[in-house]
Amino acid sequence: MSLLQSISDAVNRAVEKLLLLIGASICLILFAQVVFRYAGASLGWSEEVSRHLLVAITFLGGTAAYKRASFIGLKGIGHRLGPGIQRGITLALQLLTLALFLVVVWFGAAYTLKAWQHTSAALLIPMAIPFAVIPVSAVVFVVHVLSDLTQTLARKRP
Repeated sequence: MSLLQSISDAVNRAVEKLLLLIGASICLILFAQVVFRYAGASLGWSEEVSRHLLVAITFLGGTAAYKRASFIGLKGIGHRLGPGIQRGITLALQLLTLALFLVVVWFGAAYTLKAWQHTSAALLIPMAIPFAVIPVSAVVFVVHVLSDLTQTLARKRP
């Protein structure tokens, strides 16, 4: 196993633990909101925090889904054309995916920095804090794609 593969696996384990923690936090916050609202005192910050955590689950969950290959696959493309063409298609798709996530890292980081001067409505924190999940998750995607790319290149050609 390569160093990049080990890093990718370790990052994925950390992300999956973080996803569990975020999911549990959303459940507890929303349950507390229902209890407090029933008691006559609403938690003003709960909806905003839950929304930001849900966005974080979406982006970070995408990285875990990619790592587990849980997305809808394109197995049929090139399958009948032989292993050489299939390998070429796989490399091309991985390179395009890598380019896409590098663009997301770049623009996500720029957007996050621009959002530093804006504050959230309830928590009054810089919006850069919840927006930071965009470039962070894109970096995780880049690590996973690079790991897959090195595995594809390491396979012997047919």
